[in-house]
Amino acid sequence: MKMRAYRGLSDLEDMLNLLSKGCEADNGTYYVHRGDVLWWLFYNDDIAQEWQSRIRLWLEADELIGWALLSPGEDAFDVFTLPGLRNSPREREMLAWAVDQMASLDELNNVWVAEGDEVRIRWFEENGFTVQPDHFVHFRQSLARPVDVSPLPEGFSVRTSRGTEEDARLRAACSHAAFRSAKPFEEYWLRTLRFTQSPVYVPEYEIFVMSPDNEVAAFCIVWTDELNKLGHFEPVATHPKYQRRGLGRSLLYEGLRRLKFEGMTEADVCADHDNEAAHRLYESVGFRRSKRLLTYRKRGKHEYNA
Repeated sequence: MKMRAYRGLSDLEDMLNLLSKGCEADNGTYYVHRGDVLWWLFYNDDIAQEWQSRIRLWLEADELIGWALLSPGEDAFDVFTLPGLRNSPREREMLAWAVDQMASLDELNNVWVAEGDEVRIRWFEENGFTVQPDHFVHFRQSLARPVDVSPLPEGFSVRTSRGTEEDARLRAACSHAAFRSAKPFEEYWLRTLRFTQSPVYVPEYEIFVMSPDNEVAAFCIVWTDELNKLGHFEPVATHPKYQRRGLGRSLLYEGLRRLKFEGMTEADVCADHDNEAAHRLYESVGFRRSKRLLTYRKRGKHEYNA
């Protein structure tokens, strides 16, 4: 096999298709949803050349068999391979390459592994990683039944994004408050604008709950995986001043209806392990806990030298 750098959107499509194949195989390794990767890559402050330079692809006879993403800003890295390579020398070689990068990029210390994935857990533990208290909770639900309705308070309404600069700014105001960003708003909203102008943005997949004062009170983006008929929510947020009014339930039900309309038969979403409010919200609209995504960490050089 040979390794090379990322070259463009055709590579990205191959990377996403590999994730879908991995999800379909359901072999014990957790493959993130296609939407997660699109969100990671296109909703950030990096110029395209920077995140593109942190991707490596492995090919055999011009077929993509694995890829890695280094994310210094998130203190993490990811490696995904074709499901048939699970626990193979080639997969271990790709994992070893990513770990070797930690020697030069001290920010890369974390990787996420599904609980019960004995193959990857064993490999990471043998290579100096230890499990951490922090983890994510993965939720999933079937869309076989009709989606419930949760009425909105008087004056509130639901609509999709129009893909305009005005909508980008309105949504950014909600996101900035909901996620308690320390970045000045005039810088923060430009990231949202860049995302809405990217080739992966679908305005119809971004859903708003609008307040009587024409503010985005809550929003989410839904993503689809046609191979697995699996929909995904990322992100989901409610402005703090509009919380505890049932807006999140109405928003998620609308997202589930959209996913069902698009032909999805299941939906999933993830939340931090200690975000009990999010857990209760997701469970209130039919999601059930599927698995924990464990954080494995290898100490950086600065920690060894402290």
